[in-house]
Amino acid sequence: MAIVDVITEFADALIEALSPPTLAAPGGELASLCASPSTVGFDDAVIGQTMVQLTRVVNLAGTAMSGLTDAAGRAGLPARKRVKTSTDLLKQLGITPAAAHRYARTGHAAHTMPGVMVHARTGGVPVEQLDAIGKGITFVGRRVPLDEDRRADLARRLSCQVTPADVSQRARELALEWAPEIDETDPDAVPVAENPDLNEMTLVTGDDGRTTGTLDLDALTGEELNQALDPLCKPIPQPDGSRDPRTAKQRRADALAQVIRTYLNGKERPTVSGGVLPHVTMIVPTKCGDSSAAGSSSQVASLGFTGPVSPATVGLVLCEAAMRRVLLDQNSAPLDVGREHRLVTAGLRRALEARDRGCAFPGCGRPISWTDAHHCTPWSEGGDTAIDNCVLLCRMHHTVIHQTGWEVFIGHDRHPWFRQPLDLQHPDRHREPIRSNARRTLTAAPTAAA
Repeated sequence: MAIVDVITEFADALIEALSPPTLAAPGGELASLCASPSTVGFDDAVIGQTMVQLTRVVNLAGTAMSGLTDAAGRAGLPARKRVKTSTDLLKQLGITPAAAHRYARTGHAAHTMPGVMVHARTGGVPVEQLDAIGKGITFVGRRVPLDEDRRADLARRLSCQVTPADVSQRARELALEWAPEIDETDPDAVPVAENPDLNEMTLVTGDDGRTTGTLDLDALTGEELNQALDPLCKPIPQPDGSRDPRTAKQRRADALAQVIRTYLNGKERPTVSGGVLPHVTMIVPTKCGDSSAAGSSSQVASLGFTGPVSPATVGLVLCEAAMRRVLLDQNSAPLDVGREHRLVTAGLRRALEARDRGCAFPGCGRPISWTDAHHCTPWSEGGDTAIDNCVLLCRMHHTVIHQTGWEVFIGHDRHPWFRQPLDLQHPDRHREPIRSNARRTLTAAPTAAA
C-alpha cells in the first residue's frame, strides 16, 4: 500500500474514533472515552496507553513533515506551485508560520544530527526538540570548528536535555567551553565575545499581542546597550515617597522603550517615503457613513506590527501623534484621505516645557526629552490642543494616567494638578489634589508654590 494511502487510512480511522455520538450513531471510541471517563480508574490503562501512542504519532508526524518540507524545496515544488519557499507551501495548508518555519529548519538541519534522527524516526523526539538541537548545532558551529565526530558528540550532548530551552542554554555553555583560544599571531583573529558577525536578535509577537525577543551581542555592542539603559533604569519614588513598585526587569523594559522613543524622535534617522518620521502605525475605525455595514469589519483599533489594542492604548498614542484621516467603505477600501494634523505644535511644546520642566507627575521629573504631551480632556472628546489642556508626562506616567484611574487637570493657577485613583472601598473619601513635580513643596498651603 502506498504511503499516502496508509496515512489517509490512519487519518480516517482517527476521525471516526473522534466522532461525537448522535441519534443515528453511538460515536467513536475516543470521543466516548473523552466524554465520560471512569473516575475510579477503570479507564486508566486505555487513556495512558493511547496518550503514549498518540505522542509517538505526533512526533513521527513532525519528523515526517520536516523531511517532506526539505524534500519539497530540493525538488523545486514551491516554484511549480507559484510560491517562494517550502514554508509558504505549509502556510497554504493552514499551518501556522511559526510551525512552518520550524519544519523547514528541522528538515534542513537533519543531516547534521544523524544519530538524533534515528530516534526521531521511531517517534522518540518531538519536532520542537529537533529544532532546538539543530539550532544549537548551528550556534556552536559558528563559534567553534566542528568536525564530524565533534558534531555527533555535540548532538548527543544536546539531545540529553529535557526541554528546548535547556538545549539552547547547553549549546551556549558548550560554545563557551569549546571556544578556541585566540591566536595572537593572527592579526585578523577576533575573539568570539568581540565578533559582531555573530550578533543575533529575534522578535516574536505572540497570540496575546505582546512581543518577546532574545539578544546575542558582541561585547562592545552589549556595553553600549548597557550604557544606554543604565541611567534610565534607576528607581523612581512614588508621589508619597514610597519605593518604585517596578521590578528591575520592568525598569529595564521601560528604559528600552524610552531609548526606542528617543530614537524615533530623532531627525537624523532613516525615514519612510516623503521624509516622514513615523512612530507607530495605528488604524482606528470610526462609525460613519453606512452604519448598516458596521458589522462587516472590525471596530477594534490595531497597530501595524502587533495587532489589536485597547482604547487605553489608543488614547495613549493619540495624545502625541500625527494623524491622517482615511475614510474606508464597508469592504475596508479607502474612499478619501484627509489632511494630516499635528496635535501639539512646536510652539506649544516649548511653552509646555517652560511650564512643566519635565514629567509633571508628582515625584518624577524625568527630563523634557523623555516626555509626551498629554491632553487632560482628550482631543477626541472635544479637548483643545492648548497649554491649558496639555501636560508633559514621561511614557511610564502617561500610561499610568490612561490605565489606572489617576486624574490630571489644569488648575486655576494654570498649572497641572493630579488626583489619585478613586478608592472603591471608600468612594466618598476626599482625594486631595497634588501639585505637579515642578511645583512640589513639603506643604499643601495655597501660597507654598507661588
